[in-house]
Amino acid sequence: MTPQSTLTNEPFDVLVVDDQPMIIEAVRRLLSDDARVRVHGCQRATEALARATELRPALILQDISMPDGNGLDLVATYRQAPSLAECSVVVLSATEDAAVKAQAFALGANDYIEKLPPKAEFVARVHHHAQASRALLARAVAMRALEEKDRELQIRNAMLDEANDRLKQANQELVTDIGAQRKKVESLASAGTGLAQIQDLDLLLITILEEAVQFAVASAGAVFVRDGTELRATTIYAHGVSTAAGSRFARLPISHATVVGGVAASGHALRIERLDGTTNTHHIRLRSRSVEGVPVAPEGILPSEPTSMLMLPITQGSNILGVLALCDAIDDDGFSLDDERLLRHFSSLAAIAIERAQTARSLLFRLVAMAALRDPTETAGHVQRVAGISAILFDSWATAHALPADERARQLDQLLTAAVLHDVGKVAISDAILKKPAKLDDNERAAMQLHSEKGSRLLSEGLNSDLEQSAAIVAYCHHEKWDGTGYPRQLRGEKIPLAARIVAVADVYDALGSRRAYKEPWPREKIAALFRDEAEKHFDPQLAQMLLDRIDEVERVRDSFPDPVAKCV
Repeated sequence: MTPQSTLTNEPFDVLVVDDQPMIIEAVRRLLSDDARVRVHGCQRATEALARATELRPALILQDISMPDGNGLDLVATYRQAPSLAECSVVVLSATEDAAVKAQAFALGANDYIEKLPPKAEFVARVHHHAQASRALLARAVAMRALEEKDRELQIRNAMLDEANDRLKQANQELVTDIGAQRKKVESLASAGTGLAQIQDLDLLLITILEEAVQFAVASAGAVFVRDGTELRATTIYAHGVSTAAGSRFARLPISHATVVGGVAASGHALRIERLDGTTNTHHIRLRSRSVEGVPVAPEGILPSEPTSMLMLPITQGSNILGVLALCDAIDDDGFSLDDERLLRHFSSLAAIAIERAQTARSLLFRLVAMAALRDPTETAGHVQRVAGISAILFDSWATAHALPADERARQLDQLLTAAVLHDVGKVAISDAILKKPAKLDDNERAAMQLHSEKGSRLLSEGLNSDLEQSAAIVAYCHHEKWDGTGYPRQLRGEKIPLAARIVAVADVYDALGSRRAYKEPWPREKIAALFRDEAEKHFDPQLAQMLLDRIDEVERVRDSFPDPVAKCV
């Protein structure tokens, strides 16, 4: 059920403040057909604030002329009460008086009704203002939750920094204790520092696997991440390349039904050395394709007959975050005890980085969820697809421009976060514009275009990192066009920041290929034709061609993050 439909179906309270019982009863009768509406009456102005504070209704219908008080004064009083900040206030008046109406709106009233209008009109207005009130309340709750998560993140970051200090000390001790492994350990310390700098979870998991494969000199491997009571493969290494595992691999239970699941369930590492098809390591024997009768690789992702294995739990305290699985060591003797010790330490560094990235991703998608409350097209699936397509385009651009590996990784990390947040400014655009089923007029279009500026301002407040700066730039500039006809600043050509040009291509491609209430998804050929036509007009011509060159990969990204099935009306 969508947030919008949830709001629509919830019961709500209406408080009628009027000294005439017949008016209260008339309102109750007008709304009696809808069981969701609970009507309450208050006949004394002196009791109205206390009654409203106790009830916290979605809507207050306030009479102007009351024997013991002034209704307009009460409007101002309601607006000063923090507990009624999201409540809609509608003034009821016996007469249509322009001056009084203007005063009511100036004091914070949401509407002015000459009592009482025809039933259909009255019911529609009540539902409109009640729904607006509940949407504001939902947004306030989400904002408070986000602020609380931010405070939790700050505390957790402080704890993680302390853990990092301890791990640095452990690194120093490890370097001292291991002579032959000195070079690997120094690389490990450097890798730990590098992991701490990566914000995007998917990029982090790829980096963790590649570093682990390099340390242990393995031929294949995978990273499994905990998802509730299951493990899911996120990244695989084979044939010298790391890639996303995709959806074709089954989830694994955290149990001893498989070797990987057993490592997660027990929290203990598993190392199997190569000894003529039979080995004895940690009291576990490898016979052909099973370990004590448990299949070694039914996961469909590791080699079906591994000659050696090294699997380590990724843990933070007592919390199992996932499993790092390596297969087929290059060394004829398989994985050594030194490999296991080194990778145990590395998995501790990886756990800290994963937990940090998971927390950061959770906060990012809370922002996306807030945007989705306002704009149904701004879904988690959409932003993940835009991020995935942006990564493909950046890979082509970085290769064409021979970008150094360290700079390539840094820019990709920033780009992925910026792509997720590119339209977050829509939270500041009114529902009347965001959800209008018809074409926007000039004034509405101008208001909608302000989302780029509002998003940039939201992301740049308290600016303290390159990541936030990059996200703010993409939010501000992703609607600029190559020929200078875009907004908000009519930038032209390469004056548009690269990240914004990339996200613009990815955003439009995904929007055209997605179903909307007002259109069916475009076929791939039609979208490709548009990009050929709009190169050097809307889009950077080099990026448009790169999209067309890798369109099969782009479509695979789109298939990996589908939106929930929704009815088009």
